[in-house]
Amino acid sequence: MPESTRRSTMKAVKDSIASLKPGAWMTGVVLLLVSMNSAHAADGARKTVMLCADKAYWYPFTYQQQYRAHGLFVDMIKEVGLRTDTRFVVRPAKWSRCLRLAKSGKVDGILGASYKKERAEWMNYPADATSGKPSPYSMSLVDYVIATPVDSSYVFDGNTANLPAPVRVPRSYSIADDLKKQGAAVKASFSSDRSALLGMARQNNGSAALLGSIANELVKNDRNLRGKYKIQDRKLKAKDYFLTFSAQSKLTAEEKNNYWEALHSVRNDEGLMSHFYENYAGEAAAEEEPAA
Repeated sequence: MPESTRRSTMKAVKDSIASLKPGAWMTGVVLLLVSMNSAHAADGARKTVMLCADKAYWYPFTYQQQYRAHGLFVDMIKEVGLRTDTRFVVRPAKWSRCLRLAKSGKVDGILGASYKKERAEWMNYPADATSGKPSPYSMSLVDYVIATPVDSSYVFDGNTANLPAPVRVPRSYSIADDLKKQGAAVKASFSSDRSALLGMARQNNGSAALLGSIANELVKNDRNLRGKYKIQDRKLKAKDYFLTFSAQSKLTAEEKNNYWEALHSVRNDEGLMSHFYENYAGEAAAEEEPAA
């Protein structure tokens, strides 16, 4: 309880005692002290949940600015916190570190993780994550697209085995493994979508598989990439990204389900989500050093 609040409460106690009739003051003191203790308990009762988010530039979903996590997913989880009286602390880190922290239980969960069978052994997902259909309990259904050099004649027809090589993919993306299994010549050594695009533009060959939101943002607003590539009309695929919880977290199954239900409610709030999206509609792309 803040010191100023404590002083004002104690003054109220004294004033109330002074106004009580003889013989009734003890009851009044007990009731007021109970009220003080209840207020103090409520002040410290708010649950804190530690989450990790990829610090790579994953616009507009998550990205790091001035060492703090920002983005649409951060806005959404803050709203979940308001609706569940929970303080969510989002820690930005490299994706590989986020996975290690969640696996060991050093954070309660991850903000924005796609489903992978091997992850599900130590990380909890909503029950419908394995359905193969878009989940209403995910944070978002995210589109992946194919980008090619602006003067390329290639047209993506859905056959990933024939994608122009090398297919540049950020190394943190699980879609790299998917493409390899489908026969694509993948080069997954890039730190971000932007680095993959810069590599393609510099060498003027191959292709890049990346998030549609980022591809559309950078082609318009990045001075080093504007006019250097085109986005194929046919989408590569769409993947759900979830709020996940470590199996080692002290959160109960009921608490995890409550957070997923609250997230579902937030995602279905069209007015609120429209407001969130407007925050990123005209934001410029962050500058980042290209990968070697």
